[in-house]
Amino acid sequence: MSDLTFELEPFENEAHKGFRGTAGPYGEVMAYHIKPVAPNRGKIVLRSQLVSEHLPEAHLDAIGAGGKPSVYQATLEIDGTPAKLRYNSYGLTRAARALHITYADRAYTYRYTTSLHANIELSRPGLRITTKDGRRVKKVGVCRDVSAQGVVDELDLALAVLFEVVSTEPLVPVVAALYASDRASANRVGSE
Repeated sequence: MSDLTFELEPFENEAHKGFRGTAGPYGEVMAYHIKPVAPNRGKIVLRSQLVSEHLPEAHLDAIGAGGKPSVYQATLEIDGTPAKLRYNSYGLTRAARALHITYADRAYTYRYTTSLHANIELSRPGLRITTKDGRRVKKVGVCRDVSAQGVVDELDLALAVLFEVVSTEPLVPVVAALYASDRASANRVGSE
């Protein structure tokens, strides 16, 4: 299918927090992270999960904060098969810090197109899926507007929707600058 637009609406209940919506002919989609039952102390592995009748089963496991797993040292599985994730933690631009996802015969790039979480793009040759902030839902949060340009399929949408409930802060260049500053300070202290 080519070109698709839909909205993901935030939701929260006792056990989950995430987004749900109708992805055109692919039907209902829901992505969430499981809320921790206790404060997150230490390196607890957290999970983000995609649930949909017509999209492949996908989940991402990693450490994180507030119940939301991070792309840092994450593992991604799609229909029980691992995908490869990598990014340059030393990159100082959005393009340099992009997350590269390899699954089966496909290679994707996931990156911020503006600062912070405002606009994000998942792309592969012939396809670009962008997500951006949409309308506000009282007491729940902000919707995410999803727009696909090019020929889109189930795998493309599964990745785009799943990553809406994953902490992608390590991909933000400002974070790289902060980490670089911390590393420089640690090296100075250690060399005295």
